[in-house]
Amino acid sequence: MNQGTANQMFAPFRMAVVLAAFLMPASLSAQCAGQNLLDAMPSDAFAALEAGSETHPYATGNRFVATKGESTIHFVGTLHVYDARMKEPLERLRAVIALSDAVYVEATEAEQAQLKSEIAKRPDLIFATEGATLPERLGQADWTLLSGELAARGMPAVLASKLRPWYATAVLGVPPCAIKELGGQANGLDKLIMDAAAEARVPVHALEPYDAAIRVFTDMDDADQLDILRSSLPLLGEAENVYETLIESYFAEKNRLFWEYTRERSVAESPDDPETAAADFARMENALLIRRNYSWIDPILKAAEGREIIVAVGAAHLSGINGILALVEEQGYRIDRESF
Repeated sequence: MNQGTANQMFAPFRMAVVLAAFLMPASLSAQCAGQNLLDAMPSDAFAALEAGSETHPYATGNRFVATKGESTIHFVGTLHVYDARMKEPLERLRAVIALSDAVYVEATEAEQAQLKSEIAKRPDLIFATEGATLPERLGQADWTLLSGELAARGMPAVLASKLRPWYATAVLGVPPCAIKELGGQANGLDKLIMDAAAEARVPVHALEPYDAAIRVFTDMDDADQLDILRSSLPLLGEAENVYETLIESYFAEKNRLFWEYTRERSVAESPDDPETAAADFARMENALLIRRNYSWIDPILKAAEGREIIVAVGAAHLSGINGILALVEEQGYRIDRESF
């Protein structure tokens, strides 16, 4: 399976942020200086991309409320890395949090701690304990590039050489400038909402098991993981630009636009034919987003019966025919966009 160079840089980014936050051996702090790649597009190409993205249900917006009878679900699209602009949305959410019966997120601090504990007990999940190392499998040129990039992200070469390919790819999805002083967990709007819920004594629950994030990658066989890692290397120079594009798209509440841009770039820059590249992107999208969306619906609906709850998950999960908003709407809920 060859996912294509751009696919590997763009598609795993949100998941990579979470995994790197959980598992990086050191914390870094720097200021990103990337450029918004959407601003560099020719005006006609951007207009076509934007029009196409708007054909997807709930293409814009970071906050919605779903109502059905006595059941109310507040949906908040989050970003898993901190930005000071999150303070204002958080303040608007505090009153809603305080009046809610429960908050549901992808992973609570308990799941994050369990994941770290599992990694500590089973280092074989991210480190290959036998067989050829990454330098031996990649070759000198690719290894020199990879080891330098991992070192910039706090990963010494002696550890990097033994990484499983999937984790090396995940770490590469986060530019060094985006790795904050995280304290071992994602420090974005999810964390701020969890902290506010704790202050209001509102219970917080996870929508999925602690290991769901890593299973997205570990379910791939080792050869596929290596192909993905190798194909991610050529676009490393764009990492800060991808990050900046993601951040700006999020605060513009145009998350579907960013996702469709990643799809377009993936297909256009893949060494494979367009049909194969599109199928590869769809496979990654299914693993990262769609499959998880469907697994969350029953727990969300059950939790909301006769109650008022908040569901705060990565913003990419909201839009599309397979997004959680459309899936909830199919169950008879009315969906209204709220001010973010």
